[in-house]
Amino acid sequence: MQANEARAVIGDSERLTWGEICKRYPDEWVVFVDADWADETDFEFSSAAVIAHHKRRKDASPDVKAARAQGREVGCFWTGELRGPIRSLEGRILVDRAAG
Repeated sequence: MQANEARAVIGDSERLTWGEICKRYPDEWVVFVDADWADETDFEFSSAAVIAHHKRRKDASPDVKAARAQGREVGCFWTGELRGPIRSLEGRILVDRAAG
């Protein structure tokens, strides 16, 4: 899906669970809107509407910006296995997959 297509279908996307998203878009960056979050601190939601998916993170930026411009709650997440350490914005390692 190209960025301009995603902008056109923001309101009409099928709602999927995280498991369904991962199965449909393996090893991709997915952009979704209007997630039904379980709470404000965990990555748990019952469903969300995927508006775009990309192999490279930077290709998702136009879709994220378009959703934000429309006032939508938007997220962009990787569906595949994490390959390296996850760092905070300050550079602190939060999760190190290589360490086991």
